[in-house]
Amino acid sequence: MVKLLDDTKYLKYVLFHPFDGFYEAKHREKGNCALATIILVLYGIIGVFRTQYTGFIFNTEFRYNLNIFSLFMSSILPMILFIVSNWSSTTLMNGNGRLRDIYVVACYSLVPLILFNLITVLLSNIIIWEENLILAGFNYIGMLWFVFLIFSGLCTIHEYTVSKNIVTLLVTLVAAIIIIFLCVLYFSLMDKVMSFVSTISVEISKRW
Repeated sequence: MVKLLDDTKYLKYVLFHPFDGFYEAKHREKGNCALATIILVLYGIIGVFRTQYTGFIFNTEFRYNLNIFSLFMSSILPMILFIVSNWSSTTLMNGNGRLRDIYVVACYSLVPLILFNLITVLLSNIIIWEENLILAGFNYIGMLWFVFLIFSGLCTIHEYTVSKNIVTLLVTLVAAIIIIFLCVLYFSLMDKVMSFVSTISVEISKRW
């Protein structure tokens, strides 16, 4: 618990000094997977909160039949996919970052999105439509901060140049598409197998 609190304080340093911060997180074990998991879960919760509680003037995603699990998973699954895809692509491109390091970088980088999404949800229930540029501004700040953190973090842990990191991110995108395709293929095949087994079971039960 004490280490978790210390790493939470250290997170503030990482947000404003990402190159030094992520270097320390990797080489001096200051990155905390438990804290990273808490941040990822908070990001999923904020995704649900944002969908349901954004002011009705600005909310285009409000749902009466709210499936919390579905909304939560739709928020965190893209990050998990990115982590796995980046690890698989950097393994082939001589990246020095471990899966643990990529996980910490990705999750720590979500903090600005969490903070600014929370701010925009609260503000959306106060301001009027003519002030929607305020919400857009906060969203852009959070997104740009997130992109800067994750880009600089990946450069640091993999020891890449900027150009090589960009190429690796493109390869990561291709890897993500391949993983999605394989998952869809797998579940489609399993569905057909289960349907076949079910049909055979019904036939056997009727014959006997």
